[in-house]
Amino acid sequence: MNKPLLNELEETRCAPPMVSGRLPLIGHGLEFLRDPHKVIRRGYEEHGMIFSLDLGLKKGVVMLGPDYHQFFFKETDGIFSMRQGYETLLKMFDKRLFTFAHLTESQEQMKVILPLLKNNDRFIELMVTEIDDFMANTLGDEGEIDLVEAFGPLVMHIGAHAFFGENFRYQLGEEYFQVYREFSQGADVILPSWLPLPKFRRSKQAKVKVEEMIYNLMQERRKNPLEPKDLFQELIESTYYGGRPVPDKLLISMLLFIPWAAHETTVGHTSWTLIGLLQNEEYLARVRRDIDEVVGDRQSYQSAELKQLKSIDWAIKESERMHPVAHVIMRGVRDDMEFDGYEVKEGTMVFVAPETAHNIPEVFREPHKYDPLRFSPDRLEDKKKFSLIGFGGGVHRCAGVNFANLEMKLIMVKLLQNYNITLVDKDPQPKKGLETKWPESPCRIRYSRR
Repeated sequence: MNKPLLNELEETRCAPPMVSGRLPLIGHGLEFLRDPHKVIRRGYEEHGMIFSLDLGLKKGVVMLGPDYHQFFFKETDGIFSMRQGYETLLKMFDKRLFTFAHLTESQEQMKVILPLLKNNDRFIELMVTEIDDFMANTLGDEGEIDLVEAFGPLVMHIGAHAFFGENFRYQLGEEYFQVYREFSQGADVILPSWLPLPKFRRSKQAKVKVEEMIYNLMQERRKNPLEPKDLFQELIESTYYGGRPVPDKLLISMLLFIPWAAHETTVGHTSWTLIGLLQNEEYLARVRRDIDEVVGDRQSYQSAELKQLKSIDWAIKESERMHPVAHVIMRGVRDDMEFDGYEVKEGTMVFVAPETAHNIPEVFREPHKYDPLRFSPDRLEDKKKFSLIGFGGGVHRCAGVNFANLEMKLIMVKLLQNYNITLVDKDPQPKKGLETKWPESPCRIRYSRR
């Protein structure tokens, strides 16, 4: 079997060097649960781009930097396994779903999904409608809100509208949001889902309910197809190559997974993007000038106009770099392997860590400085492939990343056009532990109509 980049020397190899601070029996496990970035950062400072962790029952290897990232993502369907990396998610989604499926099955599913997410311009109008509704009914003319609490429902409503249609959004939107949030609590990258914890029990109950909602909508749409077709109609009518229909159970899992992944990442990145702008008045002024010059006071937008607002694109990228909400990405090792002079055993967990990797000065100059212009054409600090990995990489890179970027951009344009905004909590910090790295509440803004 050909394994690119593997060291084929037969001499005995050692595991990558171990991070300091390992405790008897539990190793770095407890520290990792409390603050994975702290122990990973220490590993980088002690050993550089590759090192080992002792996670108690599991061993771990961390790989940092574009070259290791490339190997990590390239071998996801080879030496490395996503199934072994995210075993808890197998209880939440169908085992045949593209994220966990074998390569051929994953490729077939992506050929169904990617064309549906390719033309994101068709979502501009509905996104604007949802943001206008949010401003009218949640924000009003002035007030104070917690960013995560406010953006959570907004992002979920945009997703429900885009993926399930207008009727679903307005008939079941609020109930769907509440049930879906309970379902999402089942995602835990360390604790096994068989533990008798309330969050796992609630997640399983919510899964049954939300799957029933989606199935009922599928049956209704098959009896009364929507014309012109929206994304939901296109997906339930889609087939694999050769004309085979996609099984209903798998379709439901796709419709569970895509909004879940979009919600978990987009809420955090939208919050951090706005926080970064509000903390950096000079760059915020640049963004406001661009909005004034390109769209002025108009409240609806054309795709070509939005593409001119590069300063917002760079701010969104900088929030991904400085505050990646997917702070660790994991795989399991299928077989014993030798790589780059090291031996890594079957069953080891292999990590890439965007939160640490995005702060390596050899990749990003002055990494602790907020500087969206690092992504401008004259600098392009992310030009080396796999430098920026907040949305993953390779064939398993987030399929909805362009949808998410458009959504975040529209939210920024609308809010900055219509409000003067200041941070109440001046220095928000990421949530601790292994949770998605949203800003820790309270993370409040104060606003008033411009």
